[in-house]
Amino acid sequence: MRRRFFALILPLMTVCFILALFESSNLSERKPARNINFDAPTEINRTTETLIAEARFTRSTSQMNFRAVDFDPWDVAEAAKNLSPRETKPYTIMIYMNGSDLESEHGAATDDLIEILESGLNSELANVVIFTGGTKDWHNDVVPDYDCVLWEVADGSIQELSRVGLRNMGNAGTLSSFIDFSMLNFPASKYGLILWDHGGGAISGYGHDEHFGNDNMTLLDLNYALKQSEASRTKLEFLGFDTCLLGTVEMAVIAADFAKYLIASEDLIPGDGWDYAFLEVLNDNPHINGAELGKAITDYFMDFYGPNYFDELNMSVIDLAYANHVMCAMGTLMEKGLGSLEAYEGEAFKSLARRRADTKTFGIGSPRDNESDMVDIGHMAYRLSDLYPAESEELLSVLGRAVIYNRNNSDIYLGGMSTFYIYGGKRNAFTSLKTYRALNMDMDYTRFLHGFSDALLGSSTRRRSSKASGESTVLDCDDIVRQDLTLWQLLPEEPYYIMVGVGEEGQGTDDLWPFIEGWHICMYKVSESERGCLYAIAAQVNEIDCDIIVLINDEFSEGKILGTRNDNGLITQKGYTPIEIGDKISFYYQSKDESIWYKAAVFEVENELQLNWEKLAKGGLFKSIRSVCLWHNYHFTAFEQVL
Repeated sequence: MRRRFFALILPLMTVCFILALFESSNLSERKPARNINFDAPTEINRTTETLIAEARFTRSTSQMNFRAVDFDPWDVAEAAKNLSPRETKPYTIMIYMNGSDLESEHGAATDDLIEILESGLNSELANVVIFTGGTKDWHNDVVPDYDCVLWEVADGSIQELSRVGLRNMGNAGTLSSFIDFSMLNFPASKYGLILWDHGGGAISGYGHDEHFGNDNMTLLDLNYALKQSEASRTKLEFLGFDTCLLGTVEMAVIAADFAKYLIASEDLIPGDGWDYAFLEVLNDNPHINGAELGKAITDYFMDFYGPNYFDELNMSVIDLAYANHVMCAMGTLMEKGLGSLEAYEGEAFKSLARRRADTKTFGIGSPRDNESDMVDIGHMAYRLSDLYPAESEELLSVLGRAVIYNRNNSDIYLGGMSTFYIYGGKRNAFTSLKTYRALNMDMDYTRFLHGFSDALLGSSTRRRSSKASGESTVLDCDDIVRQDLTLWQLLPEEPYYIMVGVGEEGQGTDDLWPFIEGWHICMYKVSESERGCLYAIAAQVNEIDCDIIVLINDEFSEGKILGTRNDNGLITQKGYTPIEIGDKISFYYQSKDESIWYKAAVFEVENELQLNWEKLAKGGLFKSIRSVCLWHNYHFTAFEQVL
């Protein structure tokens, strides 16, 4: 039986409203799909020829600097020397299965291998070629732990083709060689490539290999891997990501040179990932095009988890012929935003920051997380539509053409594709913006990110609250994004306070507060929907920094601990890790200096970990109202002792 690893999807919802430009959703039913004719794209408000003629953003990889990319290919001819010639089939599907901790800790890759075999795919109609590696412990007796192996799925079994040694699956050359091996030795009318593992959005990229220090591929690495492969000569029918957060316009722009369609989620996805039963679709329609197959993959994915799944789900099929048009329209919109920043300075920034704070954001965790800052493009355009109506409408128009199919269970209607928009992850601004510049995206959008970041960071030193005491901070009400009631404890051995509780503003100190094993905990809300609220608790479990995730809804009114999500600062974990008896846990507590976190003593889990609600002990605690301002800084009122 397949093991279930439930999703950890942490989008920030600071507002829930029905968008005038989007439809509202019914969470108890499947959302209706767009009415798409896959043979002739629907008209939005322009013809295809006009859109292509007017697109001012073009991207040439010949002008890019790939010198920083580590490219170490393996010998494709040597690996194929014992293969017999294959006849041309309708499809060859390539699966780059970077097992990582998803396999070593959960056996998730093994589960998907079983799922592929049980799909009932007729191997006479389609080739499935798999490349395994990247994990220190495979949960089966077939795949070796310290060797990368090429496999073929044939006659309901997985058959070894060749071993290529221990290769770094976070290296562009490893991926490029796999593509070459598959396309040269398994000829087909159509080719599809699926990348399996973790994902981190436009800045962090894809995957990590446990054998090579969790090395990963940035989008620049992925670009070079595709450029150096057979995919640069024979276009893929589709490129798919069985990962989190890679349904981005940046990935779409890169993929447009090498594939017709992108199939990916802009959000986090469950640890079980895709449902590979979709392969059975090829039995009835082996010549299916990428758009229709993407629709089937999306439907199988959404239906696998069901309409009442407690976390958010999202999957899109993107027509890459329009990827550059979306990027171009983003540049046109944000060129207006940059002009406002330059003309009106502080007031323009406040206006833009207020809308950015309310924009649907994916991949959020506790404040310790390296936030991915990926936002839904459609929601971004809607939030800016009152400032720049014509440019926002144009972006929504081309986005609707590019995203030909999307299913999600969000409380708001999403555009189906994301982009990088710096805000919560501002502490990594220098590195993130350097990475983004290297991708050679639309210059107007890139310049806006720099201008917005300068305004975001430039005010941080001028508007920072007191760090060393509970002094009151004067803050304009219009500058406040959110307010919380916080509880603080003065450490006897250290000259600073740590925050041991955070709740809704107005919560009385006589109310119940959350504890785990007698420890005060800070639960940071990261998602809210009709199915419940998800909270993140900053912690270290078995010496690994992570967030402990708690679900509170009608069924679990006291809260249910779902597991942990690792915080490695690079890639967002797909799914979460269960907490087991014998695990060693310590909680992190934030000080008034946002950069300092205090790690409490370690305790061992002896029974099922549970959330408890208790009244505060008298004395020793202080309360303060914490305000989060438009510059994404914290401000505190004077500390008052809890009596």
